[in-house]
Amino acid sequence: MSSKAWDKLLLLVVGLVVIGLSALFANLAMGFGARFGMGAASAKNDLPETSEAIAGIAKSFVEKEQLWTTPSKGEAAKPVPLFVSIPIVETNGVLIDMLDPNAPSLRPPVTNAWLLSNELDFLNSGVLSMDPDGDGFTTLAEWEAKTDPVDPKSRPPYVEKLIFASRQQQDYVLRFSARPDAERSQIMRMPSPKWPQRDNFYLRIGETSKDQQFRVEGFEEKKKVNNVGIEADASEVKITYLPKNEVHILVRNTDTVIPTYFAEMKFELDPQFHEFVKEGDAFNLAMDPETKYRVMKVNENSVVISYQSGSEPEQTVEITKK
Repeated sequence: MSSKAWDKLLLLVVGLVVIGLSALFANLAMGFGARFGMGAASAKNDLPETSEAIAGIAKSFVEKEQLWTTPSKGEAAKPVPLFVSIPIVETNGVLIDMLDPNAPSLRPPVTNAWLLSNELDFLNSGVLSMDPDGDGFTTLAEWEAKTDPVDPKSRPPYVEKLIFASRQQQDYVLRFSARPDAERSQIMRMPSPKWPQRDNFYLRIGETSKDQQFRVEGFEEKKKVNNVGIEADASEVKITYLPKNEVHILVRNTDTVIPTYFAEMKFELDPQFHEFVKEGDAFNLAMDPETKYRVMKVNENSVVISYQSGSEPEQTVEITKK
């Protein structure tokens, strides 16, 4: 028999099996309702009667006031309520109820209530040195400034991150050398790192030097006995040093050094910030463009900075050299 004949015979057998199974399933489906029919229910009163004694016990238990005895924890026997979650921390053998305003502070000087209200990780011993809002200020700094430790828009002033690195000095040296006539004074600018060239100014009272650094305010003729007992000219010229609006007295043939101080300033939150700011000058921080900073006074080991943001009052702080 050829392969084609075998294929046809196999196909015929499979078809007959499928038809037979289909007829069987159809017959079963038609008898489904008859097989699962439900009969009528009959009355049955064989349940036991309720025990009056047991019912009385249950009734008395429900009607009686039930008292909860609060358990205690630890050596201090701290009560722990059943349905109230109270954060209780044990440290050095002492139980601290974080909700108790009279309890000792877990992370002094910060209060327990402040830690809880800001949802800080008070179980972490280093919580005060953390910066949860990423504004550059620690939790302790935010506490001291009364700002929000989890809001980057609420922070202490950036002036607290300024660093005074050193004081730099720039000298302006003058010498009152002569009186060429009754109205003018000869004043020499002596060489210095900033002003390497010597220069001569012949000025009357009220006139300003051509380098715009000082103005002559007055002249007073004086005499004094020198170290060898001879009377010498000790006349004085009064000037105003304009960059700092300072008054100086120039004595005849004596060098007067007028220092201008610069503050070498850095900023903790911006490593690129490194400026030398002259006493009296203003500067800005890229992170805080709305605030104007000014170097008021440069001391040897500290600098006085004023700062003002918008319409807020100007404030002053002294930063000590680290």
